[in-house]
Amino acid sequence: MINTALSVLKEKLNEYFRIKTEIDSDLVKFIESNGSDPVSFTNNAVTPFLINVSEDRKFRNPDQFSGVTRDGIRTQANPEIRIELLVLFVSKFSDYDQALNFLSFVIKFFQAHRIFTPKNSPALADEKIEKLVMELVSLPLEEQNQVWHSLNTSYLPSVLYRIRLIHFIDEQSIEFVGEPATGIHFNITEALRK
Repeated sequence: MINTALSVLKEKLNEYFRIKTEIDSDLVKFIESNGSDPVSFTNNAVTPFLINVSEDRKFRNPDQFSGVTRDGIRTQANPEIRIELLVLFVSKFSDYDQALNFLSFVIKFFQAHRIFTPKNSPALADEKIEKLVMELVSLPLEEQNQVWHSLNTSYLPSVLYRIRLIHFIDEQSIEFVGEPATGIHFNITEALRK
């Protein structure tokens, strides 16, 4: 599900860059993982880089368990978990001016396209993602320094976005509640005499 969300954003940005630059090749690329540290961002590309996954508690369902009836069988399902992703879009180009230009394109694109749904991004329907909501995050300099220090690389032009409303639904936990009891007779008059 997370990979689908990031792939959709990557493809949408690539479409936008093709229109803006008339360059036919992909300019948004994932990191090629070779298992080495420090992280090496692709040159002459914009790289979406996942830096955190956390639960979005603002939209948490207060009902910890919700009873559902499926095909006449009562089930007990765990509540959905809504998560948010923190994704760093890193613009690394040989020409610093070009890096800043592409960073501006990223900001303009997500300003104009803040919400992605299965209607405007059909690939989301395959993973049953209701929607993705993009929110620009401004980190204080100290926190930015911590991010780049943890990546063990020097600062590159980048922008951080929070992506909300990806949810996971428990489809496997099913508690069978048996058939309703029948054939039980209760005589209230006898019960009151005892």
